[in-house]
Amino acid sequence: MANILNFMQKNKISYHFFYNFAAQIMKMMKKISIIATLALILASCGGQVEESNRTMFVTIPPLQQLVNEITCGDFAVEILVPEGASPETYEPTSQQIAKLNDAELVFEIGLINFEQSLVRHIENSERVVNLSKGIVLIEGSCSHHHHHGHHHSHGIDPHIWTSPRALGTMVDNITAALRSEYPDSTKYFDAAERVAARLAALDKECSEMIAESDTKALMIYHPAYTYLARDYSIEQITIEQEGKEPTPRQLKELVDKARSLDIKRIFHQPQYSPDKLRSIAQEIGSEVVMCDPLSRNIEREIRKVVEIISRGNE
Repeated sequence: MANILNFMQKNKISYHFFYNFAAQIMKMMKKISIIATLALILASCGGQVEESNRTMFVTIPPLQQLVNEITCGDFAVEILVPEGASPETYEPTSQQIAKLNDAELVFEIGLINFEQSLVRHIENSERVVNLSKGIVLIEGSCSHHHHHGHHHSHGIDPHIWTSPRALGTMVDNITAALRSEYPDSTKYFDAAERVAARLAALDKECSEMIAESDTKALMIYHPAYTYLARDYSIEQITIEQEGKEPTPRQLKELVDKARSLDIKRIFHQPQYSPDKLRSIAQEIGSEVVMCDPLSRNIEREIRKVVEIISRGNE
């Protein structure tokens, strides 16, 4: 650092100029990283892909990378729910609905309320692929009203994409749809095998990390890791009670339970207010940790969450 300062002084380079120059370099490096990642995907799928106007849709961000990787970048994969928005309050725009009819395929979780109406808006309903097929579903508090007035009428927790094992089944469903539509595109099936193998490795890694720790539970505002908790035999404690803010009595019960389990970290999602978490964290002496179950890189996010909860009471 001293060498840099000396160089700047010697050559009469202003801090403002240096800061802007460094910022431009960082932007350039980020672009290079994205291009390199896409190049690796294309290389693993057999080389250069011709430009195409063909489009596929996914309903939430975590599905985009899976579909894009398995289809080797042959399609523009668009997301219905924009980044930062909550799928539980989202409604597709008329422009999006119009584009859905031109899409090759539409991949959905099949368990979120706005997805239920997609089939009515798409002329060929066979193009809508429900990725929850084959997953043992869990009834949950998502079946009740949320504080913003929305609810899941089907009574099923929809967060299947936050478990590596469920993601593996979802990859099978993506592959089956592609095999039906593009039976000669063997590169898609090869790519799907690579993704499935990576998810199997992630599943093993998560299982071992949690088994080797003394973790019994995770605490979170909204129940986003229900399937992960089930698959690795830990308890998910949610601040949100049946989709609503906890009452004073429920708040006391949560604090008592967190203390009994020596919870050191409470997960907070960017789609929800952290206000209630702060008061509970102060009560039990824990820290609030950010997580994003709607991350486009859901595998990295799952690994991060499991690493945090596997630290136990540290």
